[in-house]
Amino acid sequence: METLRLRRIQQPSEVQRLLEEFVSHGSFLPKDSYRVLDPSTLSPQLRRVLAGDAEQGHVWACWANNFQTWLFTCEMSLTSSRERGAPVLKVNLYGEMGELKDTGTWLAAREGEWSRCVE
Repeated sequence: METLRLRRIQQPSEVQRLLEEFVSHGSFLPKDSYRVLDPSTLSPQLRRVLAGDAEQGHVWACWANNFQTWLFTCEMSLTSSRERGAPVLKVNLYGEMGELKDTGTWLAAREGEWSRCVE
């Protein structure tokens, strides 16, 4: 991918959009989940995770239902995106108590599809 296009995609608003697309097209959440927009409504553990990840320039998106909360944080990998010719996100998934449940690098493919990168 050309560097100027990647740098534009790397802007926080674009990375946020890509993260939301990644989560909404994945099979991570039950159908009754709703978006959490206010970080003050999150558990203290998740607010600590957000503070640390925000310091590192990560964006976040959170969903919940009556039983669980899913916090996703991510950053775009400029190097991997350049190598693969498409946006690549490094995504972390945290549970309600702030525990890291999963981490992975994901490649944006055509038509909203995402595939996990083998590193």
